Amino acid sequence: MKETYEHDYVVYKTSDGPKVINESLNTYGKDGWGLVGMITVGGGEHLVAWLRKTTYKDVPDPKKAEQSKIAKLWGAADGDE
Repeated sequence: MKETYEHDYVVYKTSDGPKVINESLNTYGKDGWGLVGMITVGGGEHLVAWLRKTTYKDVPDPKKAEQSKIAKLWGAADGDE
């Protein structure tokens, strides 16, 4: 398994208040996103939140793939010799 990351960002108005921001971040959290950073922009009128989501991908083993290919060519696909 190979660990990979997705990144995204969300912009909030500071005038919306912490309750709206917390609810939004909790919704993202339920989908697997985690907050990694937050800054203010626009003279403090907006907050930008950076999010990261960890995903795992199966990475094929080239050696096993080659062995399987050879086994199929020589009729030992089920491990029978």
